[in-house]
Amino acid sequence: MRRYVRLLALLALCSVASGYVYQCEPGTEPTVCSIWNLPYDSKALVKHPDKLPSVQYPSTVRTVRLLFEKYYYNRQQQLTRYDTTLHTTVLHNPPILQICDTRLRQLVMPPSLQVGYLTDNMISTIEIEPDKTYTVRYLDLSHNSLRNIANLSVLVQLQTLNLEANSITTLNTSVFTRMVNLTYLYLGDNSFSTIDLRPLPKGLSVLWLLRNDLRELSLTGVSMGALRELDLEANSLYTLDLAALFAAFPALQVLPIAYNSFPKEEAERIIADLKRHNVTYSVGMERMYQEGCDSDEYSVDSLCFTETLLGARSFWKGIFLLVMAVLVVCMFGFSVRWIWYQMRY
Repeated sequence: MRRYVRLLALLALCSVASGYVYQCEPGTEPTVCSIWNLPYDSKALVKHPDKLPSVQYPSTVRTVRLLFEKYYYNRQQQLTRYDTTLHTTVLHNPPILQICDTRLRQLVMPPSLQVGYLTDNMISTIEIEPDKTYTVRYLDLSHNSLRNIANLSVLVQLQTLNLEANSITTLNTSVFTRMVNLTYLYLGDNSFSTIDLRPLPKGLSVLWLLRNDLRELSLTGVSMGALRELDLEANSLYTLDLAALFAAFPALQVLPIAYNSFPKEEAERIIADLKRHNVTYSVGMERMYQEGCDSDEYSVDSLCFTETLLGARSFWKGIFLLVMAVLVVCMFGFSVRWIWYQMRY
């Protein structure tokens, strides 16, 4: 009996020491492995290396998806740092990685990674070693919290890079100069007001700059013969030099321009010129389902543009509002003075 009890205790000890082995969620294709709620805390592992999780999946797997339950409070721990130990030791160097909609804040770029889907996280820091060679070709970092992207210049094998919806207020485009294979670059929904197009790779085919705060587009010295799509929607542009634009981008086919600050006459001129050059100026089903513009907008060819003080109607509207504001301030001053005078007596 004592031997039997000892045997059970030994088995229990071995099971605790070996830890829980995480398996792939069943039902996906042989090349994809989805794992739910993988516990990994790089700081805790320094003190407790025995807590390192173990993952097991077939040799056919190329894509690893780390999934976590959605909690709206911080007591439930989620993955906050993806590092070399997790990628190499735990996940066995998957070439394709997908981590979306988590509290991931820090990313240590794995040199062997080829495709990374890391959208809708909280990434503000990316650690990249300048003396290493990285093989990543496709990297989606949209909807994160990146401000500084200078160290991305090391990722010279990139063909597609998505940096939409981050916190980039100042953009140094020399970051992309060495990315000679880069074809698709998405920079929309940030907060930069200027961009130097000259350092961008000459082989770039698609460039999205929508939903920023661009007030002008300098085209001096710009030559990008492969660019066919340039998205300028929802910026603060009030004019476009189309002659310089077509000279800089001779292969241009798509140029969305809605929701900018063109005066109405300028918007009409731009659209007429784009029609003559057979360049599409709206995307998707925008024009088909246009429900009308807001009260501070006007419509040209089913596209909405923002009213500005550069337009005649907005100019007089601005003058009227300014006069009304002056009158209100004057009336307030006279009222205060009258009340003060009355209180003296």
